[in-house]
Amino acid sequence: MIHMLVAIDAGHGSNTAGKRTPDGYKEHWINVRTASYFNKAMKRCGINTIKVGWNDDNAKDDIDISLVSRQRVVKNSEAILSISFHANAHGSGAEWTTAEGIETIIHSDKLKANDSLKLANLVQAELVKGTAQKNRGVKEMNLAMCNCIAMKTKASVLIEIGFMTNKHEADLMKSEAFCKEC
Repeated sequence: MIHMLVAIDAGHGSNTAGKRTPDGYKEHWINVRTASYFNKAMKRCGINTIKVGWNDDNAKDDIDISLVSRQRVVKNSEAILSISFHANAHGSGAEWTTAEGIETIIHSDKLKANDSLKLANLVQAELVKGTAQKNRGVKEMNLAMCNCIAMKTKASVLIEIGFMTNKHEADLMKSEAFCKEC
């Protein structure tokens, strides 16, 4: 085993209101499926992981855990890296839109941005290469689950693997093959 701990966050709980496709598929189900495949890949490589915001691969009963609680789990675990999986949305979420693509987000705090930026660039390049989705790039935002200072990680990224409000991408994210590729 490699002596490194990676925190894997499956964003939102299945009871989170509004986080779903226009046809009712919940974001958490996508996040857990993708996080589960990533977790298995890390373990195959001998890397230790900790699950954050999900307890099993089913995800149908995972309740939403506050961002502060998620950050505390990562911090207390002493994870070196944190990866948070999400699906993006555009507009009200009630109808399909044309917004598309994958993006990787780092926290806007400059004190820890270097390592997160390196990780984000590697992750983004592999996601775009593997999925052939539109490259929306690496972005900086003030989001809790990529805040290295709050979680005491060396690097943290939040990945938006597609748009739940884009019919084509929503169908992709519902598939095992796409989530596994991500």
